[in-house]
Amino acid sequence: MKQIFSSIVLTILFSNLAVAQNINFEHDGLDRQYRIHIPSELPESPALVIAMHGYSGNNNEMMNDYGWTELADERGFVIAFPNGTRDQSNNRFWDVDYSFHAGIDIDDDGFIRELALHLQQLHGTAPNKIYATGFSNGAEMSFQLACRESETINAFAPIVGMMMDTLFTDCNPAVVRPILSLNGTADNITFWYGDMADNGGWGAYHSIPDTMALWASIMGVNVTDSYDFPDTNPNDGSTVHRDIYSSPNHESELWFYTVNGGGHDWPGSWGNMDIHSAIEVWNFFDGLSAAPCLGDIDGSGAVDVVDLLALLSEFGSCTDDCAGDLDSDGDIDVSDILMMIDRWGSVCESIVKGACCTPSETCEFIETVDCETIGGIWYGDSSSCINTICSTSDFDECEDAMPIYLGDTDFSTAEASNSIDPYNDSMCSDSYLGVLNADIWFSYQATCTGTLTISTCNAATFDTDLVMYSGGCGKLQQIACNGDDDSCSDYTSRINVNITLGETYLIRLGGWATGEAGTGTLTLYTWNDCTN
Repeated sequence: MKQIFSSIVLTILFSNLAVAQNINFEHDGLDRQYRIHIPSELPESPALVIAMHGYSGNNNEMMNDYGWTELADERGFVIAFPNGTRDQSNNRFWDVDYSFHAGIDIDDDGFIRELALHLQQLHGTAPNKIYATGFSNGAEMSFQLACRESETINAFAPIVGMMMDTLFTDCNPAVVRPILSLNGTADNITFWYGDMADNGGWGAYHSIPDTMALWASIMGVNVTDSYDFPDTNPNDGSTVHRDIYSSPNHESELWFYTVNGGGHDWPGSWGNMDIHSAIEVWNFFDGLSAAPCLGDIDGSGAVDVVDLLALLSEFGSCTDDCAGDLDSDGDIDVSDILMMIDRWGSVCESIVKGACCTPSETCEFIETVDCETIGGIWYGDSSSCINTICSTSDFDECEDAMPIYLGDTDFSTAEASNSIDPYNDSMCSDSYLGVLNADIWFSYQATCTGTLTISTCNAATFDTDLVMYSGGCGKLQQIACNGDDDSCSDYTSRINVNITLGETYLIRLGGWATGEAGTGTLTLYTWNDCTN
């Protein structure tokens, strides 16, 4: 007990020190580094996610720009961000055998394996909940780990990656593990149709469809479910389709996301805005360890006669981890039958949580029934507090504009007042602004020079108006506005406007008529002409 208590204390102290800095980890004679984020509130035996950056990136970018730390705080898991080593061009990379890395031999497989085991023991994470994901080169590293380190890592989620031919022809995982993979059909770096001639300079690699076919064959799975995500942001130029491959012989599934028209992007942060990659990946990982409903042996969603017959068929014969061993005492006996009778007829429902804006204008990630009980506004089971803004008092006026970034920001204008700052309809393309009722303010600093879209299109419960300004408060210069976009329903709005790298702009959002207020999602994304 003393050792456990000491370990907990050291873990808490270490986590507080570790969050914002690189930590050294020696492997194979090299000083490697990683960053780690440990939420203040964690369940017992939490999951550990290893998130790997792309080529020429670093772990600081992966930690700060992809939504992972906020999601870890919300959902309760530990996440580590390792650094790759530097190549001849001084770019950080993962050794997946790019053609221009010939002669380089870095044991990245062993590094990730040993780091994962070290962190699992150090921070008390669950040994059966070690997951790996990555972007681009980090995605390719995820594929490589799926082929070579499946005994240690329990699931993988490569985002816009491929498999080099050297790995494609020599992939022999020791254990079949679940995989989520995502690629864009218009990716100009990781080509959808592959590049066996090495025209892109990375080396020979197979097409994305062939890569999924390879994994389907390795895993022994076939397509059993297909789904088209709602095109909530039609101007991002892409849509998302998901195929789920499964087998009646085992539980490991292959989830394949096709971003039709998508590029070399991290959906939700840039590129496609219909989904958020980090949320999709975590939901996939989290679903792998979902506790079964007690007594529901056949997984039908209810405890019934089929479950009782299944329990009786194992009565007295259970030796290890039997489905009918409801009290987990190592065998199936009368106590298990009594527990099943107690559960008889109950319906097993999964706990669904989402972002809830409470009456106190805070966001909580809770169940819908709990949100309703406290009189909150629930944004749905696909929502997250990461991009949900509940407070209006802090950005009700220009001086208090809230900084926002590319992607989705949920909002409510229910408690906002009317600002007196000037606006006019002269730039509104034949639409009219009305009274800008209950307006709220945001600020955005441009990350590139080109075209920015600001939109509530099909994503608000009321008739919205948008106005954009340059300059500071008190010297506002209106540069764009929109009352109703013809291609958007319910009189929602959209602005396309030229922006300049480094410049800060103010965005004003309100209702067209007196009394027009409600909730919605404000989306910002840049076009392909936007350059750094």
